[in-house]
Amino acid sequence: MRYFITVLLFSVLLQAEGFINWQPPVVKAKKTGKQEHMGHGGRKSKQFQVNGLNLAATTEAYYLMPTLEKRELTLENGLISLPRTGMENYHALVVKQIQEKSISSSVRYIYSRGRPSKVSPTKITQLQKNELEIAPILLPKEHNHYKGSESYRFELRFKGDVLADHNITFTTSNGTEETFKSNKNGQFTVAMPNDFKDVKMKRRANRPAEFILAAAYKNEGISYNATLAMPYYVNPIDYWQTQMLAVILVFIGLALGIYMLRNINKKKKRKA
Repeated sequence: MRYFITVLLFSVLLQAEGFINWQPPVVKAKKTGKQEHMGHGGRKSKQFQVNGLNLAATTEAYYLMPTLEKRELTLENGLISLPRTGMENYHALVVKQIQEKSISSSVRYIYSRGRPSKVSPTKITQLQKNELEIAPILLPKEHNHYKGSESYRFELRFKGDVLADHNITFTTSNGTEETFKSNKNGQFTVAMPNDFKDVKMKRRANRPAEFILAAAYKNEGISYNATLAMPYYVNPIDYWQTQMLAVILVFIGLALGIYMLRNINKKKKRKA
């Protein structure tokens, strides 16, 4: 419960600045046939929530498959259930809100399992999905995630062209805040923070945190707001893998010490 409250408060701060973003659901969906769709094995479809929706704006939401095929989504109380595509690879969850003088959008990349799509993830990240967009240069590989203490590159684009020398804000649900500036190629590097508290020594015992990259840009009298919202995880190297390595090295050191001591004793006996 504390995790969901933290995510909600985190998103409310962005909402106050005119941004919208995808996030794990904070409220429960109504029990309708669409929202309670069951996947294979009786599992419920994953759900996500759009925070900061303006009911007066025109809203477009869709799920982009690795093949770039779109599946239109209908928001119910700001919630959607992900459709099953049967394709293994990254998909893009996209939402856009259009008003007379402003356009707000958010993207979230989601890895889904199924039959191999044989398509590079860069195909979906490089496709223009919104006017103003923050996109990963490379998404984490299969069975991997964004992790604390590791660096990742991103790109800021406007209508398909890179947007250079522009500020991007980075915030996490764990309280980290930082500002980056895109270089001449529209790119910038984020060192994912190790800002987790009360870390447990098992991977699955630790919930992921959320990070949001946000950018604003004004062009021809229209204000554009864009976010990229993704989860990031505890890095095992920062915690239990380092401890395990230390224990292994201690045992190796003890074994070598015993081996060397025995050899020394043997040589002494031979001399005697």
